[in-house]
Amino acid sequence: TSKIKKGNFFETVEFTYKNKFYQNSAILVQTKTFDTKRILYKKGMIKKEDFERLQLKLKELLTPSKDGEPRRELVDEIVSQKKANVKSCFIHESSFVDKNVKIGENTKIWHFCHILSNTTIGNNCSFGQNCVIGPNVKIGNGVKVQNNISIYDGVKIEDDVFLGPSMVFTNVINPRAFIQRKNEFKKTLLKKGCTIGANATIICGVTIGEYALIGAGAVINKDVKPYALMVGVPARQIGWVGISGNRLEFDSYGNAEDQFGYYTLAKEYIQVQPKYEK
Repeated sequence: TSKIKKGNFFETVEFTYKNKFYQNSAILVQTKTFDTKRILYKKGMIKKEDFERLQLKLKELLTPSKDGEPRRELVDEIVSQKKANVKSCFIHESSFVDKNVKIGENTKIWHFCHILSNTTIGNNCSFGQNCVIGPNVKIGNGVKVQNNISIYDGVKIEDDVFLGPSMVFTNVINPRAFIQRKNEFKKTLLKKGCTIGANATIICGVTIGEYALIGAGAVINKDVKPYALMVGVPARQIGWVGISGNRLEFDSYGNAEDQFGYYTLAKEYIQVQPKYEK
């Protein structure tokens, strides 16, 4: 390549063509076999000592460790390049981040995760061990994703959502191993501040309202109202929760409050007037 690049996988060389010198970078991880006439026509010739230097560098890169695992310095180089593409966040070296991924500041991705292409993750998020995110997933700010969770294509998560350990999303209503239904993925929306308990299952195609709380092990197969408290299989509503996550107790006038808001029960929905502590 005519661009001068730095790093363990690049080496700068000069080609001579018609008594002129052209500086280029050899890309050592993309070595290919060229016909001699073609390389002469495209680039010219390099000095013998430069050629021998490239041979030695390639030999170093291709030398495995004694136990057959990748050499540590190569892994570190890959990790450093990966981190350079997603600034101001933490990604554990055991995790993989595909191309065209956007990750916000102060987000942490821990061991054995895989972030697939065209996924967007906001600021101040946290992903526990063994999570798979994407492709084409959009996640807001301040989202907490616990261990062993897969967030599939078709899922959108707004700000401040909590996903408990091993909870499950789906994206096809009637899956068959022998039928491709990628064009039938249904959309699932988790709105701001809601909580999904450990081992709960969210059947695709539903919307979970703001600050709703889904109990551990529940199965959600229909839309959930904002601030609703849902438990069971299939899940049913057994009450209301406030922004704090605590169960609301309404007085005879249908009013309740917690540290974050005043709540008025109007028919089957809640109206909220936020309040903020000093």
